[in-house]
Amino acid sequence: MRSVRRSLTAVVLLGAAALIASACGPAGGGALTYATECPVDALDTADGTVDITLWHSYVGLTEQTLNAIADSYNAGQDRVHVDVQSQGVGYAELQRAYERAIPADDLPDIAILEDTYTQSLADLGTVLPAAQCAEADGYTDFQDDFLPITTDYYSVPGTVNGEETDVLLPGSVNLATALLYYNRDHFEAAGLDPDDPPQTLDELADAARAIKDAGITDQPFVWNMQPWMVEFWLTGAGAPLVNNNNGRDIEGATAAAFDNPTTHRLFEFLDQMQEEGLINPLPGTDAQFDHYFAMGLQEASMTVETSTAVTTINAVLEGTASGEDLGLGDLELPEIDVNLDAAEFPGLDAPGQGQMGGGVWYIASTVGDERQAAAWDFMKYVNEPEQQALWHTEGSYLPSRGDVAEDPVIQTFWEDTRPGRWLRKAFTLAEGLDPEFPGPLIGPYRQVRDAVGDALDRMMFDGMSPAETIARADDDINAAIERYNEVNF
Repeated sequence: MRSVRRSLTAVVLLGAAALIASACGPAGGGALTYATECPVDALDTADGTVDITLWHSYVGLTEQTLNAIADSYNAGQDRVHVDVQSQGVGYAELQRAYERAIPADDLPDIAILEDTYTQSLADLGTVLPAAQCAEADGYTDFQDDFLPITTDYYSVPGTVNGEETDVLLPGSVNLATALLYYNRDHFEAAGLDPDDPPQTLDELADAARAIKDAGITDQPFVWNMQPWMVEFWLTGAGAPLVNNNNGRDIEGATAAAFDNPTTHRLFEFLDQMQEEGLINPLPGTDAQFDHYFAMGLQEASMTVETSTAVTTINAVLEGTASGEDLGLGDLELPEIDVNLDAAEFPGLDAPGQGQMGGGVWYIASTVGDERQAAAWDFMKYVNEPEQQALWHTEGSYLPSRGDVAEDPVIQTFWEDTRPGRWLRKAFTLAEGLDPEFPGPLIGPYRQVRDAVGDALDRMMFDGMSPAETIARADDDINAAIERYNEVNF
């Protein structure tokens, strides 16, 4: 079956027959049927202030920004009070708490979960899709103002009023992409132009060779081997991770597509970097900070990381960050004096070829009408340009709205500050991402990502060949999809 690619406008205009997931479709997943309305009017008849909870896993500056937004909302009106609650460090810990709360019927009203959980949450039926709230409320910001990549990436295929279409699930998104961070002084010492950083992986390898040959660092490229970066490189090059249009056809993902020419090209590149001693691979964990330390101590010249690292990196460079800001408790940070810069994510063939990700705000379908309405009201507040600007300038998340780019606060931030200049490059990258191929949509996304991470470990640490490790990962992905579909459909 051909891919079902419909505009968000079409979803919104389908009317009042959408949305809580009430049934699952065929054994591939994805074919959800949406049937009930979003009770946006329930807040108008509430008896007093409606208290809602929000779960997150942020730390440091990001957590501070979230608390500031919630405090501002709470102080500005008396209909709703948002109680922000941390559920630990990292999305995986938060997801475990969320899953434990389902059988106890104790879900929070809002949860900020990782982008990888979109399809699995749709299959669980615990999310009130934001598209219906927008329809019921006459809210047009999603289709009028949000970046197309944002709404397309977080929509799942389903059936509304008997018609196959894509349905937007989250009420808000903390958008992020990836950047290349590099040492300008090392580039100059190696005879490279720091104003012309690598735009492709081949150019990154060339720069690393020049730096190594000049005796500046032994392993110029330090890499926290997060599997999401593999996804970014594959998506940017138009290569799928799974079948059926990367899981976005109505059938959903039924088999792996990891064993493809683009994956071989990528893994052969990484293997060659390893063979030449140009890369320092580090175990890909959420709590991995060794690549930052390597850059700070000038033992490495380049690294690739999420754009959300910008604010924290800048704070470290300026000496204003604490161990608490990094989620490291009372660890005393050393003084750092490094001439760092950032550039667009180097793709396989061109700069900026990548994917988006970030934190995704979901409203629970299992709580009462008043709490759903209150959660939606807060979502609208979070989506306002002022809050989007705050997320950007203080928390390093990119605006989900294209129109925020014209905000004078954003313009000044981009022009006058180092983190602003870096994040402008990330926002430009996000604007250029292809909404027709936004990235994978997979029920067992975590298990698939684990398979990719294991593949990297086997190749970079155990010496397995690229072809062998790709074939093994392809088998592991197939097994994960089969297990998931057997349990859920």
